[in-house]
Amino acid sequence: MNLQSKFKWLMAGVLIVSICLFYATRDAIPSRLVLYTGQPGGFYHQVGSHMTGAWEEATQRKLDLHSSSGSRENYQALRSAKADLALIQGGVEDLSELSIIAPLSHDLVHVIVRKDASIGRIQDLKGHTIAVGMPNSGMASSAEKLLHFYGLNEQNTLWTYRYFTQMKEDASIDAAVVTAGILNADLNLFLGSGGYRILPLEYAPAFCEKNAYFFPALIQKGLYRLGDDFLQEDIPTVATTALLVATKSISPKVIDQLLITLFEESGGLDSPVMLNAEEVREQQDLKLHPRAMQYFHPADQIGYMANVMESLAALKELAVAFVAGLYLLWDRWRRQQQKELARQLSEDKEKLD
Repeated sequence: MNLQSKFKWLMAGVLIVSICLFYATRDAIPSRLVLYTGQPGGFYHQVGSHMTGAWEEATQRKLDLHSSSGSRENYQALRSAKADLALIQGGVEDLSELSIIAPLSHDLVHVIVRKDASIGRIQDLKGHTIAVGMPNSGMASSAEKLLHFYGLNEQNTLWTYRYFTQMKEDASIDAAVVTAGILNADLNLFLGSGGYRILPLEYAPAFCEKNAYFFPALIQKGLYRLGDDFLQEDIPTVATTALLVATKSISPKVIDQLLITLFEESGGLDSPVMLNAEEVREQQDLKLHPRAMQYFHPADQIGYMANVMESLAALKELAVAFVAGLYLLWDRWRRQQQKELARQLSEDKEKLD
């Protein structure tokens, strides 16, 4: 086999391998993704349930929903590749090794005490038993930060890592620190049962200055039913943000479809507490995945160029296959020309003979 033939077969091999690599590595939505949420009955779990239905309807792909103890478990699930997506409370863990897709809603901090307790301020909880939330949860993380800020620690108070609804069954629990959305079903049922009050947080702005992801907020009067009546006054507090987070290897195509599902098609996520696209654009302090930045800030030319470069990189195998294919077509055309020339010469020779 001469050198030219060897080169021809080499280019044919390059063509086949390049096409196979393109189809094997092309950006596509996987047939199955795993989403970690939170406690059943909690708002994160409610959001996850809505997302599952909306995603499967839009893509005809499976989204497996996993309950968890909360944000810290969700974070570990992403880092260990047990999850593809998770809902995580802002400020619980360092998310620099993960991809923030979008903020979804705001979670208010509620410091709840028994109605008949002689507790007027959060500082009065010294010496009392406080439910801070489940271990490895974002609720527990927020509670720890809040209590430390007000000088309450495990030496002068008793922290119990239990879900706040345990106050109903356990009379030894005097208070609970609950970080949740206002539509949290468990929280609304708990407060609506009567017998509880929400404490105001003095120095809320100062707490936020010292703790990233938190901002001052108000629990509006009338927002909750407390037994037979509504909450009678505005309660100053702090809030944080629920984030949709993914692994670093998340497909850009998955991000595109997630954002369309969440912010355009709704799919049952239409809720007064869910952030819309315009509200997300106003949150300049979040470092979103470049694909999400392009979605929320389409005029950003840096994001546009990053997307172009990403697309070119994704097509490199197809480009190699295209070049190899062109060479093989040219080689075939050249050989056909040579055959035609040889045939013509043969005919001319026969005529001369």
